[in-house]
Amino acid sequence: MKNIIYVAMSALLLTSCYEDKGNYDYRFDSMNQVDISNVSYQPEAYEGVSGKVIEVQLPLTEDKVQRVEAKLSQTLTDNYDNLDFTWYTSYTASKTDPMTGRPIVEAVKDTLHTRGYVDLEFPVNTDRDYAVIMEVKDRSTDLDYYAELNVKTRKLFKNSLFFLHQKGGETFLGNVEKIGTMLESRSNAYKTAKPTITDNPFADAVKLGYTSCPDPEVNGLMVFRSNGRGNTYNVFKALDTYNVPLVPTVSSSFVASRVISVGDISRFAAYKCLLSRDGQFYIGNWAPFYTVPGEWAEESLHSGDYRVTAATATESCYVLWDAKNNRFIYQSVRGDYPSQLNEYAQNPPHSVQPVMDAKVDFSSLGTLSPVGKTAVYGFIASHNEFFPDAKPQFIFKDADNNFYLYELTPVDAGGKSRGGDAGASESAFTITGKMLPDFHPGSNLASITYNPWFSTNYIFYAKDDNVIRHNLSNGDEQVIYTAPTGYTVSVIKFRTEDAASNSSEFCSFGELGLYLSIGMNKDNNGAVAEIKLNPAADVDESYSVFCDKDSEGNAFGRILDVQFAHVWSFIKDNQ
Repeated sequence: MKNIIYVAMSALLLTSCYEDKGNYDYRFDSMNQVDISNVSYQPEAYEGVSGKVIEVQLPLTEDKVQRVEAKLSQTLTDNYDNLDFTWYTSYTASKTDPMTGRPIVEAVKDTLHTRGYVDLEFPVNTDRDYAVIMEVKDRSTDLDYYAELNVKTRKLFKNSLFFLHQKGGETFLGNVEKIGTMLESRSNAYKTAKPTITDNPFADAVKLGYTSCPDPEVNGLMVFRSNGRGNTYNVFKALDTYNVPLVPTVSSSFVASRVISVGDISRFAAYKCLLSRDGQFYIGNWAPFYTVPGEWAEESLHSGDYRVTAATATESCYVLWDAKNNRFIYQSVRGDYPSQLNEYAQNPPHSVQPVMDAKVDFSSLGTLSPVGKTAVYGFIASHNEFFPDAKPQFIFKDADNNFYLYELTPVDAGGKSRGGDAGASESAFTITGKMLPDFHPGSNLASITYNPWFSTNYIFYAKDDNVIRHNLSNGDEQVIYTAPTGYTVSVIKFRTEDAASNSSEFCSFGELGLYLSIGMNKDNNGAVAEIKLNPAADVDESYSVFCDKDSEGNAFGRILDVQFAHVWSFIKDNQ
């Protein structure tokens, strides 16, 4: 929608940029003109789906009056002495009908005459969306000008970056929000959401994840702890805890090392896998819950039978590297998952699909065999909606820091490659491999990541102060981000790894997968940043974020992990 609609005022509908009040013989080179097409506001408005929008942080503890100031330029004057302002505001409110006791919705309208600004009321913990029409009359020309604006509440933490940072041996949950061009940063996001709480539930947190689902509505920030447990927090409801166990009861040695999300949740084909530092793995779907693989299956491999170091998932199965036995193992993604969160809390599901040896034959690879090498990352080379055709791929390294890429192709053996027969003797996959002579990620192997939003087969990784884009097809590399002097990049993570295409009619994620979140450290202090890439994975210079302290000037501690938390319909709400 255009910023300004030129209208004549009739029942508050706009049909012209000004209204002629009489029969005048104007000379436009000598008359004052108001540039209504370039009106700006403070706080700054962004261009939303329905026009200019100002978001006001939802008041949590007390009512708030937000002043909105208009900034207009004129050709013959630099003040507003010749202008009269009229503000027409309206919003919808719910109340109870005193006669029937039923809720009713009514429009609340007001007309205000304040020169250059309007004050809008926002009650505590109340969503409010003002439709505003600004009428400006220039008394020197008797012309009227009009502009439209929406001013609405913004949920706390909406579409924002969370991070774990460590200060004085204690871990805190931080947050950075970008509202228009303004940054709101917090060292202790939990304290912001719950100002009366004095404890810190993130003191032993080590890893973050996120899951979002429209029905049932889930906006879950998953927090994994060093004691093998975890909690999920409702991001947009004051970080309340979901009453669902994030991880099953496990030994105290369990510590999350990588959270894997593959597929397209908008098509109900999303699969999650959680790896631990001691080689265990857990599997999940849309809910913030991970179950023990093969727990109730007959003749299944169990945690003591393998030590997983890398994993991914296809449309049909999880595929993992077992470093204990130098083999690939796999499990069907099929499972009976509840459709409501309360069912997970009351009756957690158990995996009935067996974990099996994939029996992949490495003999044709010769010296390229993965046996004796270390698997560092698994992914599927799947651009956007082509998920069903994806093949598992794994990056390995040898003792001399040479890197290798392996691709697995499912064998159609009557469904055995889909995990249908635990006693099958045939191989579930065939394998090809090659050396990656130009791939040198350094020591930060945990930063290696893949994103299905780019048609080229790119791998991204952090090395020293750089974030590097590597083309697996030809070995070309490009630095896409360099940290400020003295910083070392510690973690990178795309806002989403969901394979939903931004061209798909089912996609609710807009350009979400094109943004890369970055954590970095310099001595005992840290910083977070974000960049945006275009569909070719080149840097989009129109967007960047860097933040190293909270709004009160306190420096962040060392960054442990980052995680962007987004609303489900991000395509309709792109800020």
